[in-house]
Amino acid sequence: MSNQEEETLLFHNPAAITRLALWTTIVAWIVLVVSLLTTASNGYFSLTNNWASLMEPSIELTMKLGFVSQIFMDAFTGVVYFLVLRGVSVGLNMLRDLFYGNVDVEDFEDEMEVEAAS
Repeated sequence: MSNQEEETLLFHNPAAITRLALWTTIVAWIVLVVSLLTTASNGYFSLTNNWASLMEPSIELTMKLGFVSQIFMDAFTGVVYFLVLRGVSVGLNMLRDLFYGNVDVEDFEDEMEVEAAS
């Protein structure tokens, strides 16, 4: 088979996969930064507006903890989205390397066996 025939038989373009992985990484970082900024902003406004009611002794501790944990739930959600998007990006890069022969599967398996033995 000639090189031109091999290129026509490929259904995936490695450059497109690389761009997709790059954009996934960029979007992941944007999601993380926006999530952390939103959490800081909402947390500041929520705490300043409700500080008097939080310090009131008649309110149960579980209610106070629930209020504070709601603030950090936004950050947690953003971190989860960030980790998922980064996982997709790393997965695309790994699959591209394996599919296009940049990494030998046998070498990878040998490395995994060495790491498992130690």
